[in-house]
This record gives sequence, C-alpha cells and structure tokens, in this order.
Amino acid sequence: MALNKLAVAEAKPAGIETGRSDGISAIWRQVRAHLRDECGPAIYSQEIARLRVRVSESGAIIIIAPSSFNRDWVEDHWGARIRAIWAELDSTHRAVHLVAEGEAEPQPVVAPSAERAVTAPAPAASSAPESAPVSETRFTFDSFRVGPANEVAAAAARTVVGAQTPPFNPVFFYGDYGVGKTHLMHAVASAFEHTSRPRKALYLTAEEFLSGFVTAMRARDTIAFKETVRRVDVLLVDDVHFIAGKPKTEDEFLNTVAALVAENKQVVLASHRPPAELQVSDDRLRSLLVGGLACPLGKPDLDLRRQILDCKIAQAKCHYPVLDVPEAVRDFLAARITSSPRELEGVLNNVICRTALLGLPVTMEAVSTALRELSLSSERRLTVDEIQKAVASHYGVTPADICSKRRTQSVVRPRHIAMYLAKTMTTRSLPDIGRRFGGRDHSTVIHAVNKVTALLDAGDPVADDIDRLTQELQG
Repeated sequence: MALNKLAVAEAKPAGIETGRSDGISAIWRQVRAHLRDECGPAIYSQEIARLRVRVSESGAIIIIAPSSFNRDWVEDHWGARIRAIWAELDSTHRAVHLVAEGEAEPQPVVAPSAERAVTAPAPAASSAPESAPVSETRFTFDSFRVGPANEVAAAAARTVVGAQTPPFNPVFFYGDYGVGKTHLMHAVASAFEHTSRPRKALYLTAEEFLSGFVTAMRARDTIAFKETVRRVDVLLVDDVHFIAGKPKTEDEFLNTVAALVAENKQVVLASHRPPAELQVSDDRLRSLLVGGLACPLGKPDLDLRRQILDCKIAQAKCHYPVLDVPEAVRDFLAARITSSPRELEGVLNNVICRTALLGLPVTMEAVSTALRELSLSSERRLTVDEIQKAVASHYGVTPADICSKRRTQSVVRPRHIAMYLAKTMTTRSLPDIGRRFGGRDHSTVIHAVNKVTALLDAGDPVADDIDRLTQELQG
C-alpha cells in the first residue's frame, strides 16, 4: 500500500548549528522520558532505548535505529508519537526522520510552487519489485483481529470502504495507545485504494498536518497545502488531539474537514479521547466532530489477545522461518500481557531476540527469563490501600478522610473514585471493598461505581483524573 504523505521543505532552522547537539540531547531525553512512561518497560528497553539522535546538515532530526527491523517497528508503532512529542518540545518544527544504522539520510524535499500539489515523490524502482513496505502486509483488514473490544470500529471501517458515498462523516476512532487505531486507519486507506472503484486516500498524522501547515504559512504558500489535503477522496488524520489547543491549526483543520464533508468525501480521524472530550478551543470544530460516528477501541480480552498473538507470530515467521512458538507459550503470553496489543508484540519481539535469533527453541523457561529481565515476571497486583493513598494524594485529602463518615463534596468525590478504581482494578469482592472503606456495605460501593460510571458516560472531566490515576497505579 503506497499511502500518500505530505512532503514539506526542510530549511535549516535559524539559530541552530548543525554541529551543536546540547539542545537536541536535552529534547531527546525528554522525548525518551515520555515514551518510557507511555509504552512501558518492556517495549522501551527492547525497542526505544537503543535509538540515537543527531542533527543532519540540513537541520533535520535524525533518529538512528540499530537495525532496519528495529527502525520499521518503531516507525510503524511509535513514529507518529515521537514526532508529535518532538514538535511539542521543539518550537523550530524541524522534520524528524527514522533511519537504520548505516542507511543514507533522507535528503531535503524542495517545496513546489503553488501551481502544484505538495505530494511526496514516487519511490524509485526497486530491484525487488515483489517486496513491499512493512505497512502493506501488516496493517490490513486481514491482519486486524476483531473482538468485543473493537468490533464496532471494525464494522464501521468496512462499511465506509464498501459504501458508494460516506454513510457516516467523519468517522472517529478513539481508544488508549496501542489498541489498534493506527492499524485500522492504514487498513481503511489501503482498502480504499484497492477496491474495484479505487479512491485516492491521504493518511497523515496530526504532527504531519501541523508541520505541513506551519511550513506553508512561513513560506506564505498555504494554497498548495490546502490543495494537497482537500483534493483527495479520503482524508485520514491520526492523533488529532495534538491539533487541539492550537487555534490557527484548529481553524485550518476545521475548514479542511468541513470542505471534504460538504463535497461528500470521506474523513476518518483517530484520537486517544472521544471527540466530545477533546480540549479544542473552537466550538464549531467540536460540533463537527461530535456530529460524526465515534467508535471506541478498548483493551482486548483474553481470546482477542490470543488471536492477535497468533497473527503477530505468523508475521514474524516471514523474517524467521524456523520460529516455532508452542501452544502453551502462546496461552501463557496472552494471559500474562494484558495491557495492550502493542506491549504484547513488544514482549514477543523480545522473546524472539532471545531464542530464534540465537537458534534456540522457544520454551516456557526462555519466556519466563525474558519476562523476568523485563520486570514482567509477575503481573502487578494492586491493593485497595494503594488505591486509597493514590486518590487521596491526587485530591489533597488523606486516606483516613476517604474511609471516614464525612459527607462533604471534597471527600465524597475522591471516595467514589477510589471505590470505582478498587472495583475495576482489583479482584476484591464488593463486600470486601466496602469493609476497607470504613466498614461500608456492598450497596454503597455499587452506588459509588454507578455514580462514577454515569459521570464518565456523560463526558465529565473526572475522566482525565481517572486516566492519570490509572496510569500512576499501573506504572
């Protein structure tokens, strides 16, 4: 699948010397810190920690991976996020490229005049025409496994591809990092371009949209940018929450989506939050996004994790034909790694590196060793006490306050949230949870859980607090 990419000029930023790396190193440390928090210790140690950074002669940021396999994996799974974090920390809006060790660095692309659309040049002919980019074989509907956590989104994706005119517009996928939003968007783009009635699809990350628009404004050539993103049949923009809070980019994004919808062209968006919860400054943009179809993607259950793992193993066998993962090991990994499909794949890659790459069999002992080295040998078990302490600290009260008989709002809200987290993040029974909250009965816990659930369904800002607390407790 040859997805269209927006190409922008890479001018050397003013005030930045190619040879200086102190500022770049500081930014890179912050980027790595963000990634460590978001992807977890398994993926970070295996895939991210080995990356290095430098500045090219043109002023672009070059992130160097030790191998092409590592480069492709990071590009597919974390490339957009790396660029988005970098854009937030570096006001110069330099381009960020991922390359493998020893690979030639990308050359700057000269921005064409306003008379021409700004699209990436066609790739040079390869000596091996049968080979395809990793995204062609990895991110398709055939390799997207469907279960209760994502069946609505998968059904919507296939529906819009098969329709003559957009049945829903825009379509908005949302869910935590690593649950398959990007995979589904690439699958949609590929399917649109390979149907019996092919339509031109443009996939962009929010960082690419933002970077392209900023570059066009600086060059006083926004017409070419507008033509590029509006002349396609299908526009797909990933991680749109990074556009929120940037008024000029929000305005351009609003106008672009509105224009495409008005022309009956399909728009597909993705974010880690539903459209109603995006912190956009323009109510018109919020209204436009909420008016489409919002499709959640949740964390997969055990059966879906096993399906995903089987698919990833089949893909890995293309690189390692001798790879053989016993059924018992597959069951073990699917049951143990519950956070996200992305982390499940990271652990699988780690196991492969410790076995197949060394010519060793994949045994339960080898897997246990790999998990132990990744600090994943046993699943973390939260206690109600830990939850109470975390919630109390977050809201500036004490655990004793949460367990007390006090009924003031400053205590009731944290108490309800703590009970909700205890119910959803531990295996304790309702009566047991109630006893740990000052001897309350199970009906009080049910009331608290229902209260918080209703707030979440209504889009209350408490969702952000719960997300932060969940990440803190799981970390």
